[in-house]
Amino acid sequence: MLTIVATAFGAAATPDDLAATIRAAAERYPAGDAHLAVGDAFLQFETSPADADLKGRNPSRYADLEVRWLGLVAAMRDGRPAGEVREQAAALAATLDDLGGDVETSGGRSSLFLDACLIILREGFEAIVVLAALAASLEKVRQGDKRRLLYAGAGTAVAASVALAVAARLVAPVGGHAREALEGVTMLAAAAVLFTASYWLISKAEARRWQEFVRAKLKGALSSRRRGALFVLAFLVVFREGFETVLFYEALLGRARAATATSAVWSGVGVGVLGLAVVAALLFRYGIRVPIRRFFAVTGILLYALAFKFVGGGVRELQEAGWIGVTPAPVPNVAALRDWLAIYPFVEPLLAQAALILALVIGAGYAFVTRPGPEGAAPEPLRS
Repeated sequence: MLTIVATAFGAAATPDDLAATIRAAAERYPAGDAHLAVGDAFLQFETSPADADLKGRNPSRYADLEVRWLGLVAAMRDGRPAGEVREQAAALAATLDDLGGDVETSGGRSSLFLDACLIILREGFEAIVVLAALAASLEKVRQGDKRRLLYAGAGTAVAASVALAVAARLVAPVGGHAREALEGVTMLAAAAVLFTASYWLISKAEARRWQEFVRAKLKGALSSRRRGALFVLAFLVVFREGFETVLFYEALLGRARAATATSAVWSGVGVGVLGLAVVAALLFRYGIRVPIRRFFAVTGILLYALAFKFVGGGVRELQEAGWIGVTPAPVPNVAALRDWLAIYPFVEPLLAQAALILALVIGAGYAFVTRPGPEGAAPEPLRS
């Protein structure tokens, strides 16, 4: 019910309106309804076109805005000093004031073209890197024919993203808290599979383990369970990016009112897709030429870093959806840490990431204890 009400108001609430609401709530603080008013304003923003528009144009600024908003609600709820709360509210309101000016001037053809191009490049790059790394891994274990599972999972994810976006527009809107919950669950599921894949790759970087693994796998195809994991991983990674990308383009087309402006959006999409195709071709073509040990070590670390980022981002999405509480932590809101590693100044995502680090330490310890001893002849060199 709250989502429906917020959607009704969200269409009329501009960033300037929301900034005024936040300033008024800060003046009323510590009145009991102050944090509720700020929370309602947050939901209005998430169900407004400005939300997807800003997230598509400037993800770093969008993340900073959300962190400030969640931090302000938590500070009000926890009864922080009035001076501290009003300082946070003033900073958030100023950010929204700047955003209001950006919305008024962001409809030019060159701006639309550039945004459309960058969206597909940015959102697709992560997925392409993961798929290319896994495809090259399959080649390394002489299972290149299983790459079709990755492509099937990715293709299914693209179709599911478009279908869900159409359903969200025509049947049952998926926005605000529902969208954040969907993104959060998808990111956490992808992080779990990514962590498993990264541990598997890192554990095979040791030469003797690698040769034993290849000898075992050359006797037969990959197990049915692993085949399913390949499909699921490709689906989750691409779906996580795909559904969000469709929403970004819907917001972008909303900014493009004239026919010439719409053509600028589609031109940007075309150029972005071509750029992504070039990146994919390079990664898929040259990824398998890296020496085995180095390839598995680097790829494993890359997938683990993505899992670490997805865990932090997934928990924060669930915080925005109201599924998980928000507890401020004494960690600076630094753009580089937030954008590259999803390190936010909240206890809950930090605890989830700490658990992932602990899992890595335990896994590394287990791999060290169970690694093959020096007995027997040294393994013959294996050419990639």
